[in-house]
Amino acid sequence: MGEVISVFEYDLLGSGKAASVGAKLVPPQVFNYLEALSLASNQGSQFLKLTSRSGFKLLQVQNYAGMLSTPHGFQLEILPKVGKNLTAANARQTLLTMLSHLPGFRHIQTQQATLQAQRMPLLEIFINQFLHSVSQLLKQGLRSDYVSKQGNLAFMKGKLMLSAQLRHNAVNRHKFCVDYDDYMPDCAANRLLHSALDKLLSLQLSSDNQRWLYELRFAFDGIPLSRDIERDINNLRLERGMAHYNEPMAWAQLILRGMSPSALQGNTKAISLLFPMEAVFESFVAQTLPDELPPHLKVLPQAATYSLVKHGLKDCFKLRPDLLIQSHKPVQTEMVMDTKWKLVNSSQQTKSLYGLAQADFYQMFAYGQKYLGGNGEMYLIYPAHDDFSQPIAQHFAFSETLKLWVVPYRIMAKRGERMMWPNDVSCTMSPKLDRMAASVSYSGGMR
Repeated sequence: MGEVISVFEYDLLGSGKAASVGAKLVPPQVFNYLEALSLASNQGSQFLKLTSRSGFKLLQVQNYAGMLSTPHGFQLEILPKVGKNLTAANARQTLLTMLSHLPGFRHIQTQQATLQAQRMPLLEIFINQFLHSVSQLLKQGLRSDYVSKQGNLAFMKGKLMLSAQLRHNAVNRHKFCVDYDDYMPDCAANRLLHSALDKLLSLQLSSDNQRWLYELRFAFDGIPLSRDIERDINNLRLERGMAHYNEPMAWAQLILRGMSPSALQGNTKAISLLFPMEAVFESFVAQTLPDELPPHLKVLPQAATYSLVKHGLKDCFKLRPDLLIQSHKPVQTEMVMDTKWKLVNSSQQTKSLYGLAQADFYQMFAYGQKYLGGNGEMYLIYPAHDDFSQPIAQHFAFSETLKLWVVPYRIMAKRGERMMWPNDVSCTMSPKLDRMAASVSYSGGMR
């Protein structure tokens, strides 16, 4: 396995003597590569920012998490920063927990990944899970399909191609130019799996993963690599009887597309797996929040019903709160929620107003006026950590009828215990939600 350095969001990277200003050191050639990447438009500039401290040229990691392999065999692992004293193992586990709830990553085996997070970097964990899924597939057998072929055969098979027969076999009449279908494992799904395994051969992996990779690739020896990956992905059809292909194909597509769902798309020099944490946290809350609510309420993510202003007949500046909490019958908005991937400190009231941003309050005020008519409850949701384990006790009042709560969301808590509701939430809710709050136990989430 290549050398791996683990850093957290917003850490500094440098080379030479940059450790004196608190930077994590990387080899000079790796720093030069990352610097060039950070200066490339629409590429590394999203997750690496060029800066300086005391005359040292540095790179600051932005709010992305995941991993990046460089052409030098060096791997940079970027972990989410949730709290001050978080270990690398716990940060990996936190990220894997969030990813496992996202629509495109529900194939992550969380129990296995949690154990691996204690001793393996992210790249090795994901590759190990891909190899495990391929191994399980092989135990159930590769799927074969009818593949159209043409040939000049010594026997008649399929459909005779008359023009080719006259052109090639006018003398050799014992042969037949035919177009036929052959039932064989050379289908799009198997070509993509073989290509994904082949792509991993260029990486410096752990000895266990490397040995497993060679063993699995041998099983695909008679299947050609994909000649057009995007075409095979677009033509992929997992039919009935191919359910065992779902998990390995999800991994294979991620690997073949550069292992980069957000940044460095199509970059052939470095395989990356980078996630914007703001979007990951927002999606995680949207996926898990229904477990924190009673069944007569539903979560509506990314609504865009209203705009900030009208200009003539045109709506301008769409208002898109992250989450609306609506009742089923009648359908109406009960609460507005927005998620923020930021560390709030509930003890810093006077110094920096807990680290809250004024722009977020302007945004929430607009949501409250348009979606609640200036009357109701709103929530800013931040990740929970040691310095923010309870909701801020006092709400923020835009008016006597429009109130905003700032609450923590416990990523690693059990289902139904993630959302930390304010103590006096039942005193400020509408009558309908007041009854709801009273029906949910303290340990079940609402209190």
